Amino acid sequence: MRIWLPLAAALMTGLAALPTLAEDVYRWVDDDGVTHFTSHPPKNRKADQLRTQTGHSEPVDYATQYPEEETPEQEQPREENRGPTQAERDDACQRARENLRLLEQGGRIAEETEDGSRRYLSEEDKAERAERAQQIVEEAC
Repeated sequence: MRIWLPLAAALMTGLAALPTLAEDVYRWVDDDGVTHFTSHPPKNRKADQLRTQTGHSEPVDYATQYPEEETPEQEQPREENRGPTQAERDDACQRARENLRLLEQGGRIAEETEDGSRRYLSEEDKAERAERAQQIVEEAC
């Protein structure tokens, strides 16, 4: 019983102080240089209103952060026979030329595997990729 009384008193004191957390807080300095914090600004004296924070951030619109997945009726109609645009061909051409240059330059070339480790390309892999890059250069450029 002895522990419940102080515990209840502390709880009631904490609950009584909650409404004051939502009020505005003003800071001002008196003639003696003492800084005061009050819920109301003093008369005939300059006071700064403080911005208090409750630990919560500004409201967030989660709809913009996590857009809903498109349902089939929302999807845009796609053209079945649409080929790559000129910008896509230019991009593919540039990447293929850069890959071809790196493959013909020689040296070790590594790629990242699904588990995040590195795998070095064999000479056969490099030859295959150089051939594919050359085909893309001929088609896209």
